[in-house]
Amino acid sequence: MNKHVPFIIAASLFAALPASAADCGEPPLDLPNVPNGANASADDIRIARDGVVAYSHKVDEYLACMDQRANVILPYLTKEQKTRWDEDLTNLHNSRRDLQVKMNEAIRDYRRAQN
Repeated sequence: MNKHVPFIIAASLFAALPASAADCGEPPLDLPNVPNGANASADDIRIARDGVVAYSHKVDEYLACMDQRANVILPYLTKEQKTRWDEDLTNLHNSRRDLQVKMNEAIRDYRRAQN
């Protein structure tokens, strides 16, 4: 019986993984629309910038939550699961970074169009 206790614990932890990960909710995927800066109005740029900042804040909160979750569940994941975990979080971070770069380019284009 004592030989099976670690397997029973591991199985119950894996069964609880979706519920544990659900504590952080779904990753933020509602990327705001970034207008073409050369044709955008000041209000369009301001609204888009506010959306990007809000989205970035949601991503920061999600990544912080997942980091806390990682401390609990990563020791029990397989190598492939850990790789997938890292890839998913890295992809979310890169998507956010790409959005921020796109927003900065739109702002630069807007400023050029105003001169």
